[in-house]
Amino acid sequence: MNVPAYLLVERGTPFEEGAMIPLKKRELMIGRKSNEWVPDVSFHNIYVSRKHASIYTKNGNFFVTDADSKHGTFVNNQRLQPNQATLLRNGDKLALANNLILLSFSSTNLDETVDVAPMMKDVANRERKDVRLDPFQQEVIIKNSRYVFSEKEYKCIELLIQNEQQFVSKEEVKEYVWSERIHCDEQIPDVSAEEVNALMYRIRKKTGEEISIKSIRGKGFILSLENEEYESLGGKPVDG
Repeated sequence: MNVPAYLLVERGTPFEEGAMIPLKKRELMIGRKSNEWVPDVSFHNIYVSRKHASIYTKNGNFFVTDADSKHGTFVNNQRLQPNQATLLRNGDKLALANNLILLSFSSTNLDETVDVAPMMKDVANRERKDVRLDPFQQEVIIKNSRYVFSEKEYKCIELLIQNEQQFVSKEEVKEYVWSERIHCDEQIPDVSAEEVNALMYRIRKKTGEEISIKSIRGKGFILSLENEEYESLGGKPVDG
């Protein structure tokens, strides 16, 4: 009898933390969507290759193969060699693009909740109980304070909060917030630095001191819900 298997999303836009991706196909491709290509599992992250990694089953076992991705596929912090299959075991941590995407592999029956619990506990421990994202109302609730955003403001703050205390590049922001322009076949001007900066300004103005968004040498951003000071690569971050 085949044992059900799935990936548990610990970090990876557009999936919510704790989402389960069933591995029902004989082979499943993980990557990033483009106009010409739609993978079986798509992540909205510019550091994920269009064809990043595949998971396939053989003789009741599951294997993962890096598809020669630019930023790598990792199993339990070990980078895989391109095009070489690696056996997945229950509880293995699967990471893409230097941990920007983090998944857990489980071959446990979904009905056996006692076995699923440890993995779900890992996710729960990282959740911020004082922060809630509401994509339908385009709201963020922080410590009982409610902040309402426009569509693009919300997408931006959603991306930053889901990657809290991690560097998010301007290219990632543009890819996620202005996806309709990035993937459009028509000749539309690229998203300008002024548009990105104006968006960040509006978010900062709305959230005040509740959220700290630091600019890293004009290359990207780090969000902190603790309003901590961060050191950038080679210097201090500067707002802008």
